[in-house]
Amino acid sequence: MRIRLAVEDIEPNHWIAWVLDLPACYSSAGTGTDAIEHAPTKIAEYFVWLSKHDSSLPAASEPTEIQVVETFHSRASREDPEYIVNAFFKDDRRPLGYWEGEIALRLLDWTHQDLLGVLQSIPHKQLKKPISGEVHGSLVGILDHIAIAENWYFGQLGLEKGDLPGDPLEKIEVVRSNTKDQLVKLIGDVRVIKNCDEVWSGRKIVRRTLWHERDHTQQILQLLSI
Repeated sequence: MRIRLAVEDIEPNHWIAWVLDLPACYSSAGTGTDAIEHAPTKIAEYFVWLSKHDSSLPAASEPTEIQVVETFHSRASREDPEYIVNAFFKDDRRPLGYWEGEIALRLLDWTHQDLLGVLQSIPHKQLKKPISGEVHGSLVGILDHIAIAENWYFGQLGLEKGDLPGDPLEKIEVVRSNTKDQLVKLIGDVRVIKNCDEVWSGRKIVRRTLWHERDHTQQILQLLSI
């Protein structure tokens, strides 16, 4: 099984190897080399994750052959030096197909189930407890960030939800409802738009949305284990 990777340094010391052929699958590490090296393990874990949500799905049975097709180095925007421009890969230019949209909706349900499953085990008081060194302040701050970022992604194509509630738990549900409604509109959408020197498309928005929730769910699990 040949798997295409697109690699970028999304933040300082944070590289992601995006698995272009498997939505919501990625490998992250402190260097691009490590992200690529860990990709086969992350792909295997991805198939296990899929089977946990739908046992009828087949497991990956073929050896994985990795092919890095593109590398992007982030940079400061020429319009706003404080804004870091992230990758727009050649693959992001392809409009989403009907079945790709259906798969994305299914995966969005699963990533959200994972997040809510973690939250159910956390006392409400602990959600607001300050976490030393956490840029978002607390678990509830991370939830607020997930919602705001997801809404912002869709805002790049004018599909954001306005008038969000103040409570992060309510906000994340309102945003996700809007995400699912708007994702359908991205099927077949050929728009490629540049905002603040960064290029966006429907496929890129879906790629970032699926990654972002999974990534922060794993972050929350790690914080709970400390």
